[in-house]
Amino acid sequence: MGGGSAVRQYERRFLQGEPEDTGRKDECEEAPQKERSLGEYEVRETESGECELIKGTAVIGVFSEARIEEGRILFPLSHGMLLEVSNEGVREIAAPDKAVLFGLISSDGSNAYHQKINSKGRRHTDYSARFYSKDRALIELFDKLSEKIYDLAPYHYERKDGLITAAIYSKGVFYDLSDYDVKIGAYEFKVPQEHLDHEGKRAYLKGFFSGDGSACIVRGKRFQVRFYSRCKEGLDGLRQILIDLGFHPYEIEKDERSGYIRYYFSIPARECEKFMDEIGSFKPGHIEAFREYRRLKGEKDERG
Repeated sequence: MGGGSAVRQYERRFLQGEPEDTGRKDECEEAPQKERSLGEYEVRETESGECELIKGTAVIGVFSEARIEEGRILFPLSHGMLLEVSNEGVREIAAPDKAVLFGLISSDGSNAYHQKINSKGRRHTDYSARFYSKDRALIELFDKLSEKIYDLAPYHYERKDGLITAAIYSKGVFYDLSDYDVKIGAYEFKVPQEHLDHEGKRAYLKGFFSGDGSACIVRGKRFQVRFYSRCKEGLDGLRQILIDLGFHPYEIEKDERSGYIRYYFSIPARECEKFMDEIGSFKPGHIEAFREYRRLKGEKDERG
């Protein structure tokens, strides 16, 4: 997998310098082919059914498949990423599964390495990406995503208090996640906004909320949805992508009741049902709270 950024690799290969003229343009024009122009890029289907990405007169990428949507074309890359070509240019974005994984690790996960001296006196570096939870459903979700995206099955460790650690030991996975600054410290994270389209933003929020979110009925009346974190800058990023999706989250507040400083913001009560429908959660406790809210709301509507 290597430690370089896939984004930077594409910039080096596709977007920088003067591309070499392959001489294929004139030849291709003689055959009946499907073409689509997006900004300075052109996508062309070859006779063999492959898709060529062209800039100027140079073929800068050949892909086995592509998904055409309004205003953009998506090409599958490795490890759960997509190359998006639109009128605005080219960028690498996370597919929904990868965005969920980003959200899980940003909330209750880690991505780190530590060095140690082995028995022979040689320095050894251990790399690991981890997710921590007492909810087996979330651990199973992390396992499923890890196997689908990286083809790796995490190791599990369970403490006496029920906390389960799911760990992937891989230098490649560590560098892949580091390229997107998903987890930049023990309690610090960054929302990879530049690598999330609207679907990716919803998936990232769902993953994060499953780990560090709260959904409950307050005093038997008002439904409350909150995001928590010790990282205020990360919460700023969460608020921004919620705003991008049409929500109106409240300002971030400080909470010291737990014995340490953490921050939170809430979703307005009038938008909680919109949150359930468009974002949701994988956490069983949250799902049960959503069901209870809908049940109580249905009873209230019946009473008029």
